[in-house]
Amino acid sequence: MTVITSKRHPVKFYIVLIFAFLFITALGTLFLLVSIDLLQKDNPETKNYFLPIFSIVFYFLAFSMVYAYWKSSPRISIDNHTITFGNERFNLIDIKNVILTGKMPFRLFIKFPMEGTALIFNDGTVKYFFDDLFSNSWEIKSFLEQTLINKTEYIPNQIEKVDSNSIRFERLEIFKGNQITSLRGIMLWGLIGFFSFLLISKIQTAPKGFMIFVAVFGTFWFLLNSWLMHFFCMTNDYFIVKSHNFIWFLKIYRIKDIKEIVFETQSKQPNSLRIITNDFRTKLFPAGTLRNNTWLELKNRLESKGVKVRNECIPEE
Repeated sequence: MTVITSKRHPVKFYIVLIFAFLFITALGTLFLLVSIDLLQKDNPETKNYFLPIFSIVFYFLAFSMVYAYWKSSPRISIDNHTITFGNERFNLIDIKNVILTGKMPFRLFIKFPMEGTALIFNDGTVKYFFDDLFSNSWEIKSFLEQTLINKTEYIPNQIEKVDSNSIRFERLEIFKGNQITSLRGIMLWGLIGFFSFLLISKIQTAPKGFMIFVAVFGTFWFLLNSWLMHFFCMTNDYFIVKSHNFIWFLKIYRIKDIKEIVFETQSKQPNSLRIITNDFRTKLFPAGTLRNNTWLELKNRLESKGVKVRNECIPEE
């Protein structure tokens, strides 16, 4: 009997959670230390008595976030007859409906949409699990699709990687923006240009610490914004993801292997393209240089190839 058990994602769950927790608690500690220093002075101002409240709020947010993440990612185990979420066990025959892809309500401080799966049971109970919190959510989805929807025996499958030589002689249709005129490109090269000007103009007198800061921050800024500037290409049989600045980056998908493509945006990130393959593996590619008309043109071309496109962020007239 096949048994699949969920595994929390080492980066998107543990690393992100640890970093966010430490950052928020550090802010809370900073407010606490400042408030202690100010309140120890003679006749402190009335407003200084409110500073410890900010510290308490930050600590509350940090621990609430850990609780919300942990509660939203219980250990999931599924076999041919049952599925468990933490200590709750359900029979698969009691599942009324399965929604394998789409935005589900993730509860943090407020509810916000996150790509995931919903299981709706006959008694009205709804259980969610979220793609980014688990490293093997695709396995659980594949199992549900094969056993519950297709009524077949579960067979583990993995889409074969495409060799880059496959597109060597293909004519590429390119969907790309201009990073120099895009907001993301202006943010990248404008700030790097500003720091470069300061560094060159004061190369003789600039403190060594300032030079190190410019070098470290400039590298970080370049890597961050370059990762946010992907663009896309198509051939008759392949969908290709490239990067403006990481010229070595190349990700190739067979169009027939793509189950769904999502246009979405997350928080302060630019509009992004999510690829969901037939085995339910998912990958997000931010594309900050593409204009709305380019996104819509890409949508039309994908749909003409029979690819399902879920547009969640680009206005259509």
